[in-house]
Amino acid sequence: MNRAEEDYIKTIYELTIEKKQEMIKSNEIADRFGFTDQSVNEMIKKLEKKHLVSFVPYKGISLTKKGKDVAIRMIRAHRIWEVFLTEKLGFSWENVHEDAEMLEHATSSEVLEKLYHFLGEPKYCQHGNPIPNIKGKMEDAISLSLDHLEVGQTFELLRVIDHKDLLIYLNTQHIKLHDQFKIIEKDAFNGLMKVLCQGVEKTITIKTAKMLFGKLI
Repeated sequence: MNRAEEDYIKTIYELTIEKKQEMIKSNEIADRFGFTDQSVNEMIKKLEKKHLVSFVPYKGISLTKKGKDVAIRMIRAHRIWEVFLTEKLGFSWENVHEDAEMLEHATSSEVLEKLYHFLGEPKYCQHGNPIPNIKGKMEDAISLSLDHLEVGQTFELLRVIDHKDLLIYLNTQHIKLHDQFKIIEKDAFNGLMKVLCQGVEKTITIKTAKMLFGKLI
């Protein structure tokens, strides 16, 4: 299996966890990668031939047992490396993804387990994504996005999409995990929200709000 195939398997698994559903539509995969529907469909056909995914017309795509095992191994390695690179080597959260991506493909099970215990068996990576344990069990992914909140509600940021441009933007706005947001205005027509974040008023787009996840407080 090549790296692109592993990335697809990992993304399908992440989407099923985030959306709490067994089957994922091809357009959801395309949206996550920024690929065309045609390129996604071609890859799904390849993965189906390798018995890594099952495709049901008009319903969606799911991972087989073989595919799920691959996905959990890759996600576990990636997120453990992200914790190590940020906590121990000082990488910023927007620059850690590519190195973790390379390391996840080249890490033995023995090295990964030693690293996991060395880090204190973390449950979440630096972006708030849950880390599976060796048996594949993990905490629920936080799925309530900021754009779903109404004026007057307050929200604690617990997870962000691991997208470099988003993370750079959050840095410029001094937004980080566990910050609190109070919704003070919501302009659906223009796609904007005004929030009070740690006492500072900020305007963010609905597009950005869809990539920020947390809980009501």
